[in-house]
Amino acid sequence: MPKTILHDSHKHLLVGRTTGKGHRFTCDGCRCPGAGPRYRCSGCDFDLHELCATAPGTASFSFHGQHPLAFEPEVADYGPCRRCDICDTAIRGMHYRCRPCGFDVHPVCTQLPGATVSPLHPEHLVMLTAGAPKGCKRCGADCGVWRYSCGLCELNLHPRCLLGTDQTPLNIPNSN
Repeated sequence: MPKTILHDSHKHLLVGRTTGKGHRFTCDGCRCPGAGPRYRCSGCDFDLHELCATAPGTASFSFHGQHPLAFEPEVADYGPCRRCDICDTAIRGMHYRCRPCGFDVHPVCTQLPGATVSPLHPEHLVMLTAGAPKGCKRCGADCGVWRYSCGLCELNLHPRCLLGTDQTPLNIPNSN
């Protein structure tokens, strides 16, 4: 992590900070919760996830391999309320978009693991899958298209419910 960077989204120099995962912030780029490494302007109380500060112009996402995803630094007017196709929460800032498909994803959601263990279901791995809506074990609401599922137990969890807390997707451990 470089010590300082200039970023198009802010007029001052941003300083790299590596703090513990317990230190929470809201990323001023994607507007998602954050914890851990970030770039910060203390004078303006401006924070960017390390990922948002260094996001490449295009990216590929294993769960949407049809087209490359284009980085968009702000929300363009594509409709009344755009939602992340993975976590199903509002897109309010920096994000990736597949223009041909209308697929939108937060930069942090591109980092979600394909398989992990949830403290709500430590017995088996849960896999990030797509399918017809099914009820979430944590919140009870229907999981949209994307969810973490245990095929053995028929358990489903929203990506945002996976940890059983409001932790950021970057805190979800990989299974390897």
